[in-house]
Amino acid sequence: MRGAMRESFVSPSNFILPLFIHEESDKNQPIASMPGINRLAYGKNVVDHVAEARSLGINQVVVFPKTPEHLKTSTAEEAFNPNGLSQRTIRMLKDAFPDLEVYTDVALDPYNCDGHDGIVSDAGVILNDETVEYLCRQAVSQAQAGADCVSPSDMMDGRIGMLRKALDREGFTNVSIMAYTAKYASAYYGPFRDALASAPKAGQAHRKIPPNKKTYQMDPANYREALREIRADEFEGADIMMVKPGMPYLDVVRMMRDNSTLPVAVYHVSGEYAMLKAAAERGWLNEKDAVLEAMTSFRRAGADLILTYYSIEAAKWMAGDRMRPLF
Repeated sequence: MRGAMRESFVSPSNFILPLFIHEESDKNQPIASMPGINRLAYGKNVVDHVAEARSLGINQVVVFPKTPEHLKTSTAEEAFNPNGLSQRTIRMLKDAFPDLEVYTDVALDPYNCDGHDGIVSDAGVILNDETVEYLCRQAVSQAQAGADCVSPSDMMDGRIGMLRKALDREGFTNVSIMAYTAKYASAYYGPFRDALASAPKAGQAHRKIPPNKKTYQMDPANYREALREIRADEFEGADIMMVKPGMPYLDVVRMMRDNSTLPVAVYHVSGEYAMLKAAAERGWLNEKDAVLEAMTSFRRAGADLILTYYSIEAAKWMAGDRMRPLF
């Protein structure tokens, strides 16, 4: 009876699997602050990992490349290199799995020697319009590589409309945009920045570098501001809207669901993953039960898509539950 009355369901088809990619060697690199998660070595290791995910019913991935330090610049031109790591990974995945849904990250911080999502002036100001121009080049290069959906995580003003125009102008009218609509300046991103070495860098005598991303990411105290972002992104042409982080912002997920007919995504971020892992390793939580409860809470709040580092583990747990005898 309890199962018959259940209101919210989650399945592997709701998951988007994040992929950290590197090419420093042919070995996967464990990420110390994210137990169980690796930077995958470009090539067969990536293909094998995605094949495992697909065998469990996960057919959506998002690509995060770790850019070598020598390729990072203050204007992040590597972001739109047609032979960059991200672009080559997209082509490799689409060649191996033509029906795989490949999402990308549109932001400059993995390629920016200053560690910011946008271009930083010598005075320490994030240059919004100049950044948007480079984001458009990045998104087009990803679409040319075969991306199904570009995902601007930068939080620059007006970038959704400009990305839509740039993609359409180059003939990519069928490439979707998943906007990071409500991305908060959160304390939960630390392990992700470890994974990609993308944290803001210290300033120098002749250059001021903002120590954090609070000038363009949202204040965690703000709720109504998210409604303004929803209206702007929907008007500019977003196809999917996202809330990041996840569990501390379920109220924002619900508000997004109630105020838009667009699909809603939520990002179960690296800090949330690390907390669950740490508690489970110490025996303070039942990991499986806590994770599946978290996934269900995202769906109950109104999310259609869940980006989570637990995608594969959660799918395995779900598969095991389905195989359990009913009597």
